[in-house]
Amino acid sequence: MYTTNLHRLSLLALALGGALAAQAEEGFDLGRIEVTAERPLPALGSERIEAEQLRAEQREDVAQALDALPGVTLTRVGARNEAAVYVRGFDLRQVPLYIDGVPVYVPYDGYVDLGRFTTFDLAEVNLEKGFSSVLYGANTLGGAINLVSRRPQRALEGEVGVGYTQGSESGSDSKRSWVNLGSRQGRWYAQLSGAWLDQESYALSDDYRPAGSEDGGLRDNAYRTDTRLGLKLGYTPRAGEEYALGYVDQNGEKGTPPYAGSDPSVRARYWQWPYWDKQSLYLISRTPMGEGAYLKTRLYHDTFENALSSYDDASYTTQNRPYAFQSWYDDYSHGASVEYGVPLGVHLIKLAAHYKLDHHEETNLGDPALTFEDRTYSLGLEDTLTLDTERYLVFGLGYDRRESLRADDYDGTTISPFSANDADTWNPQVGYFARLDAAREWRLSLAMKSRFPTIKDRYSYRLGSAIPNPDLAVERATTLEFGWVQRLQRHTRLDATLFYSDIRDLIQSVDLDPNTYQLQNIGKVRAYGGELALTTLLGDALLLSAQYSHLNRDNRSSDLYLTGTPKQKLAASLTWYAHADLDLSLNAQHEGARYSSSDGTQVAAFTLLGLRADWRPLAAVTARLGVSNLADVDYAYQEGYPEAGRTWYANLAYRF
Repeated sequence: MYTTNLHRLSLLALALGGALAAQAEEGFDLGRIEVTAERPLPALGSERIEAEQLRAEQREDVAQALDALPGVTLTRVGARNEAAVYVRGFDLRQVPLYIDGVPVYVPYDGYVDLGRFTTFDLAEVNLEKGFSSVLYGANTLGGAINLVSRRPQRALEGEVGVGYTQGSESGSDSKRSWVNLGSRQGRWYAQLSGAWLDQESYALSDDYRPAGSEDGGLRDNAYRTDTRLGLKLGYTPRAGEEYALGYVDQNGEKGTPPYAGSDPSVRARYWQWPYWDKQSLYLISRTPMGEGAYLKTRLYHDTFENALSSYDDASYTTQNRPYAFQSWYDDYSHGASVEYGVPLGVHLIKLAAHYKLDHHEETNLGDPALTFEDRTYSLGLEDTLTLDTERYLVFGLGYDRRESLRADDYDGTTISPFSANDADTWNPQVGYFARLDAAREWRLSLAMKSRFPTIKDRYSYRLGSAIPNPDLAVERATTLEFGWVQRLQRHTRLDATLFYSDIRDLIQSVDLDPNTYQLQNIGKVRAYGGELALTTLLGDALLLSAQYSHLNRDNRSSDLYLTGTPKQKLAASLTWYAHADLDLSLNAQHEGARYSSSDGTQVAAFTLLGLRADWRPLAAVTARLGVSNLADVDYAYQEGYPEAGRTWYANLAYRF
């Protein structure tokens, strides 16, 4: 009974921000990048999803995890079959992904498929919006996403699990399994994690009407297989000193379901990815320097390789048509960062320096290999000023410089270099954080951030439809944010946020003729809105969580529609602790209509329902049974790419 009650109290503490949250999972402190003070900063505005919540809500990849947060919109890049998110309208190029503070986004285009990053081995997922620490380095125009791995605390601990998913059609099943093993032996610790997922396809809603090359039932070419292996070895010679070597190996293959919409200007792509492999090796350390000072370092090498096969038609056998091709990427990044922190009276000063080299090599069948390289330097200064025990003022200043080392242009016969296009930028910010009393906190921040255009932004011909623009300038955004936290007694928490972002030099496409376009810095966008989140315990057995997000994005530079985000998102869940060993949960999510192309093509609003039951026959065993899209709604995040209909799932996990 004690274990079950602690499980419930931990979930409640996670939801309300209470003191018991630390008991839910021990995170890898070296992997965090955050604004800090002697006491936790009030109403900081960053969002944290702990492992306990990820498991309880069946959020098995990072895209699903982030979708739990206000201000975040899940989307699918349909033509590439990739999961992504928008954070207050900023995409993943502008809100980059990190693992334990190490950047892992793809060097070529700045994106990453969040659906390929499972959460089984994570202690927490951190999201910072707008006012993100300048210690991250470059390109945090709209914030940053940091995945924090586990850190074992006992001589032997771990989790093993298996899962199964089934839609309404035979062949729509998927299987998954995972394992986490950790051990702490005196000053040493080790962590091993692994995950495997295999999906044949998924079943469309019974309400789906055949369109294009999709006849309904099983979604065509929707298979995927992913494996993930993580290793970490750590050494803690004394209090506050730690060294950790980490390695992550991801391997996958997938198909891209072809376009199944009604837009005559969109051609179906018959794409398959025989491999999508990513490896990350990193060394992180923290060394005390006396009198509260410390030195933290990160060294990393990240590789990314994939192959893309474009076929003539849905048979996926021939490659004779002009749009059929074979393409290979061979990318890597390596870099280092140093962070020094020291308390000076009422100031906590942090200095950071970053170096990153991005290398991209691409080869199309019959063409020579082309090479592109960028080098980025960043400097960051952060000062947390303690005004008193309940009020803090945080100043940040970042400087970033990107140098273009190599960029090959190929005209069909000769390789020649693109023109040089080095750039630099400054990123100042300031925030005020106050705790009025035990029940009320508020914050006010102003951040000026930037993003360098990627290699793809500057140099890609986009399969012959675009003209490169090496002279693309830095994108910039100024974000003002006000946040309020109100606690009512011990069982209710209300979070409210208002924000306004002025975005300049946004990269948008400009038509040069009916068949060709170019990316240019013509965009001026205003994004503003609010977020509201409520968590409350109703009686002794009901936990209610609800959130509302409102986002307006105004394109002030052209008539092009801004894509990917609805104006409104509303989500709620009600969990009933029916018995000491049984939890039942009902969840609902509504998202408004959104544009999926800049010429005005829309997808309709939708509402999804889900049910979940958790049964703990033993303190260490959890059996979970649930259904997503309970009403079998036909919906899509992007026009022409319908999502799964009603889907059942079951998991069994053992923790020790």
